[in-house]
Amino acid sequence: MGKFIVTIDGPAGSGKSTIAKLLAKKDDFVHINSGAVYRALAYVLGENLGIEKLSNLNLELSLKEKSIRVFCDGDDITDRLQSEEIGRVASKIAQIGFVRDYVNKKVRDLAKNGKFVIDGRDCGTVIFPHANVKIFLVANLNERAKRRALETGEKFGDVLRIIKKRDKEDSERDIAPLVKPKEAYEVDTTSKSIEEVYKEVKCIIRRVYDNRNR
Repeated sequence: MGKFIVTIDGPAGSGKSTIAKLLAKKDDFVHINSGAVYRALAYVLGENLGIEKLSNLNLELSLKEKSIRVFCDGDDITDRLQSEEIGRVASKIAQIGFVRDYVNKKVRDLAKNGKFVIDGRDCGTVIFPHANVKIFLVANLNERAKRRALETGEKFGDVLRIIKKRDKEDSERDIAPLVKPKEAYEVDTTSKSIEEVYKEVKCIIRRVYDNRNR
């Protein structure tokens, strides 16, 4: 079938990973979360990582059950990466050029032949600018903070403060800022259920996929 790439971009808490996981579960996509790689680097190396430390890091990505697992020195660290503090550090190091080059190569190397859905903040602008379908999810700040607090168990006020700061940093950074990709379909998830968003996104993908294969 060749390669078919769907990218889902958007700010923290907009629903990117949730929708990507549903596409993997229900529609036979392989889900690659680029943010997990940044979080892994933040978890292992912290804020002050250097190019030498990064080049010597034994970090491997593995596809398992239609999603990726992240291993460091053979240890699966995927389930340790969800705290907002790790997310804050990941957002900071994502502003470093050689870090982005490292992550982008890792992600591109995984998405070879098949159906892939990649979520993050610059998947449709930088990593896969020629993706078959580009989705841009948005939601208001309070809703995104509420979702993330429920997911992580952290206090709403703390999460709200961190996400607000990350929004500013992500949109103002010099390298690969958070923007809506060209030709992306924007979906506002604020007042919609997960199932409603999934159906809307699936409809967009199906329309593009059908047109491609006529």
